[in-house]
Parts: sequence; structure tokens; C-alpha cells
Amino acid sequence: MLIVSRRKGQRIVLGHDIEIVITDISRSGVKIGIVAPNSLTILRGEVKDAVEQANRESLESSFAEPVSPAVLASSPIVPSAEPAVSATPSIGQPALSER
Repeated sequence: MLIVSRRKGQRIVLGHDIEIVITDISRSGVKIGIVAPNSLTILRGEVKDAVEQANRESLESSFAEPVSPAVLASSPIVPSAEPAVSATPSIGQPALSER
């Protein structure tokens, strides 16, 4: 981790196209501006952590609730509108596990 001291108006440059600018300093915190390409996702740390936690919980709950055989037997079989995927690759295409 790099730790630097900066004053209001000073900046930090990352690579060729990311710039962090100190816009305000007060007793309660520091305000920064980030100049970066639109293709780059920028999240506050606590938001990123909350999204990752929600994803983990969703994944765990989808495996934690098995469907009973009675529910499966009573469910009608509905044909899928999606085309079937072949397990054997055609010429020039990667195998399913390589996609």
C-alpha cells in the first residue's frame, strides 16, 4: 500500500488515464474527485463489500433449499425456448468447458 500526503488541489495519477484529485479537506474527512474512463467501474469499498456479501448469500441460499421429489413430480414439463447446446464442439469451436 502506498501512503501519501496531499493538500487541497493536489492530485495523484494512476497509469495514463486515472487521476485522483483532493477537492476538500475538513475535520470530518477528505473529499476526492476521480477522473477515469467511463468503462472503469468505481465503487466505494463498503458498497463493493455489500454486493459481494449479497452474492455469497444468494449463492448459498440457492443450494440450501432442495426441491422435494413431490414438487418435481407435480410440475408440468415446459419445453424451453432456448436452442439445445451440443456437448460436442463443431469444427472450429471450443468445447463447452472452454467457453
